[in-house]
Amino acid sequence: MSTVDQQSTQQTEFDQELLKKRRLWYFVALGLFLFSILLRQPIVLLAAIFTFLVGFIPEIWFRIAFRHLLIRQHVQQQHLFFGEQAVLHVMIENRKWLPLPWLQVDNAITPPLTVAGTQESRFKTIRRDVLTNTWLLKSYQRVTRRYRMTCSARGFHIFGPMRLRCSDPFGWLEREIYLPAHETLLVYPLLIPFEALGFPSAFPMGEHIGVRHLLEDPLWFAGNREYQRGDDPRRIDWKATARVGELRSKIYESTTERHFLILLDTWVYSDVLKGVDREIQEFCIAVAASLATWALDEGYTVGVLTNSAMVTATQLLNTEVHTEKNAVAMSVSEAKMVTVSAPGVSIPFARDNSQYEHILSTFARLVPENNTPIEHMLENEHDLFPHGTTILLVSAVNTLSEQTMMLLGERRRAGNAVSLVLVGDQEEEHELPDTGNFPVQYIGGKEKWHELIQTVGDSQQGEIGASSTHLQLD
Repeated sequence: MSTVDQQSTQQTEFDQELLKKRRLWYFVALGLFLFSILLRQPIVLLAAIFTFLVGFIPEIWFRIAFRHLLIRQHVQQQHLFFGEQAVLHVMIENRKWLPLPWLQVDNAITPPLTVAGTQESRFKTIRRDVLTNTWLLKSYQRVTRRYRMTCSARGFHIFGPMRLRCSDPFGWLEREIYLPAHETLLVYPLLIPFEALGFPSAFPMGEHIGVRHLLEDPLWFAGNREYQRGDDPRRIDWKATARVGELRSKIYESTTERHFLILLDTWVYSDVLKGVDREIQEFCIAVAASLATWALDEGYTVGVLTNSAMVTATQLLNTEVHTEKNAVAMSVSEAKMVTVSAPGVSIPFARDNSQYEHILSTFARLVPENNTPIEHMLENEHDLFPHGTTILLVSAVNTLSEQTMMLLGERRRAGNAVSLVLVGDQEEEHELPDTGNFPVQYIGGKEKWHELIQTVGDSQQGEIGASSTHLQLD
């Protein structure tokens, strides 16, 4: 039996035991009724009726309060930039004659978000991780409420599951259930103009890109495709032709394309905090996303390689639930419906418009707490290092290692241009490895990150992530 089934069975047994204990009210009412008949006392009869109602009315609400409830929630826009506002619509419809004098709805928000323009009161409590609200629903009434949330946290946010708590008019019997009413929101990283990061007007991100020829270089083999009429016979890939049973032509890399690889290291450890520095992690992701979008604007073919894991949805999330069919007890961990991939995420090179969405969505879904050493990515992902590629490493100052610099040196000797962008303030007890003659740009630490977050509202008045300065890559 699954965990959800076990919890549902346990909840049902608990409800039955609770109702059994309340049978005493009916026995007392029956005794008073018989006693009133024997003594012919109207007052005792009224007491019997009152006792019966005290036992019967709470049980009616306990049994059918959660029946025929339609609950729906949706976000007005499911993809937003950092600092923008999301609007969450929550609708509850009571499709029965029994009113609900008190219905409390706890809507989990993972990762947390701040609801804007609300104040805590006796009836409504706002927290970053749970949206708690109290409803009063009449018979056959529909109520819709809207909540505005500031997207101050990058990530794949899930609204739900919902915990419903209901009580009778006397407040004597309470019942609760969990409903898998999920909705998602994807918040892109903060895109920062280069002037705000302190880049010079011509920061050389590498010594060279490689000579740009108008023809393909036959030494740069990239794959094969179907044979087309007019192809040079020297392009035919005879091994691939024999393997698939049809003519295949070789594909060579175009030397006119400028490849730009964002290499993001999300491992950030602070000796002062004795643990992961999450603010510097987010700063690194924001810097990498800003550089990637800028490179696409400049016409580069952009790829991404990071040692971080990524969150994904495992199945279709329900935004509408009818309690007549779905009112089951379930745990929050069972209802999240998401999974985290293995550390190590790569995005192939591309420069079309869809690459913007692909890169930003990937950065938004990163889980930097789960990572693997960046050296493993440099050693194993050979396809993302074609000859002439500009490699831009975005890393925290305190986690840059000698082995990383050695592997980057090998990539440069293989024909790649390498530059470093370092984030964070160097701690006194940490010795920075020798960066050789790599171009290095120091961005700043937490103070810079807090300053950028505070000014995000002003940056939204213009083009987010736009820059008036064109940086020189070659």
